[in-house]
Amino acid sequence: MIADFLDNYRPGGPFVLTSIVPDGKTETRTFTDSKEAEAWAIRQNENKNIYFHVNRTRGPLTAKAKKEDIAAVEYLHVDIDPRTGEDFEQERARILRLLTAELPKGVPAPSLVIDSGGGFQAFWRLAEPLNIDGDTDKAHEAERYNRALELAFGADSCHDVSRIMRTPGTMNWPNKKKRDKGREPREAEVYSRTGATYPLTAFKPAPAVSTKPRAATGKASAPVPLGEGMGMGTEELLAWAKANGKTLKESTLARIATGEDPLDPAKYPSRSEALFAVCCDLVRAGADDAVIFAAITDPNNKIAESVREKPRWQAYAADQIQKARAKVAEAAQLPTWDRVNKDGEPRASYWNARTALLLMGVECRYDKFRARHLVGSHELQEFAGEFSDHAERILRDEIIRRFGFDPGDMNTNKAVLSLCTENRFDSLIDHLHALPAWDGRPRLDSWLIDFCGAEDSPYTRAAGAVWLTAAIARAFEPGLKFDYMLVLMGGQGVGKSTALRILAGDEFFSDAAFLGARDAREVLEVSSGVWILECAELDGMSKKDVSALKATIARQADTGRPAYARSPVTVPRRFVLAGTTNEERFLQDPTENRRFWPVAVSRVDLEGLHAARDQLIAEALARYRSGDYALTLEGEAATGAKQAQAQRRVVDEGFMECLEGMRDEIQQWKGQWIVKTEAVYNRLGIPQKDRNGGVPRKVKEAMTALRWKPEGPVRIDGELCRIYVWAGDGNPAGLAPF
Repeated sequence: MIADFLDNYRPGGPFVLTSIVPDGKTETRTFTDSKEAEAWAIRQNENKNIYFHVNRTRGPLTAKAKKEDIAAVEYLHVDIDPRTGEDFEQERARILRLLTAELPKGVPAPSLVIDSGGGFQAFWRLAEPLNIDGDTDKAHEAERYNRALELAFGADSCHDVSRIMRTPGTMNWPNKKKRDKGREPREAEVYSRTGATYPLTAFKPAPAVSTKPRAATGKASAPVPLGEGMGMGTEELLAWAKANGKTLKESTLARIATGEDPLDPAKYPSRSEALFAVCCDLVRAGADDAVIFAAITDPNNKIAESVREKPRWQAYAADQIQKARAKVAEAAQLPTWDRVNKDGEPRASYWNARTALLLMGVECRYDKFRARHLVGSHELQEFAGEFSDHAERILRDEIIRRFGFDPGDMNTNKAVLSLCTENRFDSLIDHLHALPAWDGRPRLDSWLIDFCGAEDSPYTRAAGAVWLTAAIARAFEPGLKFDYMLVLMGGQGVGKSTALRILAGDEFFSDAAFLGARDAREVLEVSSGVWILECAELDGMSKKDVSALKATIARQADTGRPAYARSPVTVPRRFVLAGTTNEERFLQDPTENRRFWPVAVSRVDLEGLHAARDQLIAEALARYRSGDYALTLEGEAATGAKQAQAQRRVVDEGFMECLEGMRDEIQQWKGQWIVKTEAVYNRLGIPQKDRNGGVPRKVKEAMTALRWKPEGPVRIDGELCRIYVWAGDGNPAGLAPF
């Protein structure tokens, strides 16, 4: 695995690896053969951490590279670790969202993402490497691109072109400090690899580092020796603002004093986010570094708690201030009014409506999974949620009130939709990324047995695991081919539908009348924002309904014109189907039922399933990521599926009742129990002239359901005839062994 990674990362080598003892010394070796590099890494990894150099070196090294050792920058990179003091797994989920569904504006998808066992490391492969050849000035210039990525992601300071990163396939051994906090050893692995390459023009460099004093308008002020800080409470801040002609918002002062937002205490998921918001507010207000430092480190201010508990809190505080300045400087480049009157006041236009929304701090986002436009604002709580006509009117009125011009309904609408498009996220992917890591306990193959009381068989195990893994696969690969439906069979009130709702989660489940959709538009409406869709209409389906359902199951995308849309759209499916029925027999087609995976459930342990749900989905996610999975049934499972499908075919109840009582018609022949087909027809009272059309098929279905297998023609007592042979266990009812 290590060799494969190295060959893919830098084809042909060389491979410069460094081993580091946690809290100890380092050793560096250079290899031209990836297998030799792997063997060395495995030996060293018994008690050392193994790293590779991000960029190509000028020659073999026996010590970790410095800038002057770098030949060329082949990759831009960023290293994002969980923030200190926050929940470890929640932080990992946040980082993954940043690197996938919530990439910062203007940043392309990484070519490679490595799960280091702690945080995540991302790499962007350059189509044309930047030649450095040991020139430190060129190295510093190249590092501006890495620093821009740092700022965009709020990442660790690791922009050095001579950076080393964790090697996938090796164990991450935590140092003493991390062990004391409960960190366990964890293997580093490749999370994703696209192989994409990018021109340097796809990225923007950070501003060149300067020590010149700057105006306090969001740009960095002159560096000052911050030391221990003087301490500055809200009263001192107000006095400073008055003396310097500055304005501080009451909400900012409240955050400093209490550590949280005064109107929405849950607005900031972590203390560090609240801290960063305060830093940005103070930068916008024109505070210099010393004032901000004093405010966020004063022990009497609640906002200072997350700073003061850091081992190197002064450096941490200074770093937060500089990141805030960079963020505000970026935001300060907001567009100005594009149309104004003679007094410089904005006129009605799409761009002015957009600018007004930005200045108001309205958050516009688009949920790709649910296909919904969402708006929200700290100051305008009443329209937080899905964008609607009501929200549009409130926004328009607020623009009029604040900026003195009426943008009109159309401009307001287009501005919101435009800003939403720029801020896309995927609620389903976010949900899956936020799951806790799988704990290693197997549940996926047995969930139907353990929680639904299904029979333990290779078929049941495979059907449950494959269906749930397919749900994960479709979440990440829309339109993936999966043309099967899991069908839960059981009495009313057993909990079949509730079990499916638990697996999906309330927000991603639907039991809407999918089969009753009149057209493609209704199909899109019913399935929008749905991950697991229950078809509860299987009871009493006609043969025509079954044919339509089979065609529906096989579809990988749905095409139609959504309501109020001008053009048809094709939406790849991200949902899987599950059926529920109270009937033991529901399959109308006598031959082709392979798309249905029926499983009889006796009782559903709803409490147990709810408790295990996250780990069950996490295991399915882990299986999907491993690549070791199939989306079809094979071997014994496939055979079991055919048997289950045959047992669930609908048969003529009248024929069944009449044939169940057969005794005199049954005879012995060549050590088998048989009954002649003629005797079956005679018992049913069907004359020769009526044995056509669908009658022979219905008779055969009834006999098969009673465990009689059709054979023939054979010759018995000189007569050529067709027969049914007993294929059930033991003897036919009421007959003694022969």
